[in-house]
Amino acid sequence: MNRIPKMIHQVWSGIDEPLPRHFEILGESWKNDYPEWEYIVWDNQKMNDFIQLYYPEYWDIYQAYPYNVQRWDVIRYLILYRMGGMYVDFDYQSLERMDNLLADKECCFSEEEFYIDGHGNRISVFNNALMLSIPGHPFMKKIIDEVFTEGVLKYPAIPRSTCVLETTGPGMLCRLYKNATPTDRDSIYLIPSCYVSPFSVKQAGMVRRGYRGAEVEAALENAYAVHYFWGGWL
Repeated sequence: MNRIPKMIHQVWSGIDEPLPRHFEILGESWKNDYPEWEYIVWDNQKMNDFIQLYYPEYWDIYQAYPYNVQRWDVIRYLILYRMGGMYVDFDYQSLERMDNLLADKECCFSEEEFYIDGHGNRISVFNNALMLSIPGHPFMKKIIDEVFTEGVLKYPAIPRSTCVLETTGPGMLCRLYKNATPTDRDSIYLIPSCYVSPFSVKQAGMVRRGYRGAEVEAALENAYAVHYFWGGWL
């Protein structure tokens, strides 16, 4: 049984440029594979209205983030906590439905890669480009509590990319997951990268430049979705 509400959320503020055609095409892949799911594109006005209606206590910090991408990060957590469903970045393509992966799941993140630490432990790295959740999931609440603190606005003067990753992005998520209790982690499903992020960043760049070889075909063998790592926010 799929407990996650049948809603797909995508964010494109529209304040810098209209949604590019290549992202529109990738967005269509999700609508085509999940035709009965409600599909919502959140532009800047919708995001602002949503926060002012449901989370007015966070408005000042939301407005004070130094970078727009931080606002685009945190809005996805707020949407999933309030409404539930699937959030997916526009540089993601659906290849086929994930129903069998999502059965009985409450909170999911796309595993991007993993590495082995100095003690031989497998360390998962995951991102916020593809996430699914039931409304009110406690880990989403922990994320919201983390990103809406005054300390986030006082982060040391470091490169923009590092600041974003560590305050509102994947670095923050992985840190919270690592520090979570075993009980908390039991309710979180890290979808294996072979299913939802089969390309490395390097391979994704090769594919964007037109490469179509055996390496790509092998990576796609078990894939339900593909992340192309466009990285436009950088």
